[in-house]
Amino acid sequence: MPMKYVMLRLDGGKLLPLLFPEFMQHSHMAQSVPATVVSAGHVHLEDGKIIARGASSSLDVFSREEDTGIIQAYLDGQNVVQQEL
Repeated sequence: MPMKYVMLRLDGGKLLPLLFPEFMQHSHMAQSVPATVVSAGHVHLEDGKIIARGASSSLDVFSREEDTGIIQAYLDGQNVVQQEL
């Protein structure tokens, strides 16, 4: 099932991806956490791999190339919250 995501920058620069169902709006999820929105879009599986792409019209931001890797690392339990470079 396709999902949406918002990439947030927490205090100190750490990145936190929030994944949620398609019926919810990016802007509602972003407002639920006191953090800065970095990017947003959609997440789906392609050949067994997670792919993040697209954009959020409610936040007026796009996905970034590195979002896929950050989300995958988060789900794999590696550096659960990552520092932005």
